[in-house]
Amino acid sequence: MKTVFSIKYIAVAAGLCLLTSCAAQPTAQDLATSIKKASDADPTLNTSDEQSLCIAAILLEADLSDTSLSGLAKDFADPTVLVTEKKKIERTVQEAAAICKS
Repeated sequence: MKTVFSIKYIAVAAGLCLLTSCAAQPTAQDLATSIKKASDADPTLNTSDEQSLCIAAILLEADLSDTSLSGLAKDFADPTVLVTEKKKIERTVQEAAAICKS
């Protein structure tokens, strides 16, 4: 009986994980690579490797969900992020860009 009970909870947890993407927090380098790739694809932007890493570090300190951070690391130009964090992400990126500009 205990085994069936435990397996049932594991199945429920796995299902919830799939629904919520169970994202692990990306590294600063993962984020920086995505930021740099997005910058390189936009001729109006010129973000250095150092600036990308600086922006990534600020994003990691911004108290964002792992889901949103993973979305940014996967595709910074068109990320999949939590709707509830979208404005915070935009504001944080703008502030980070200003801080990391110099």
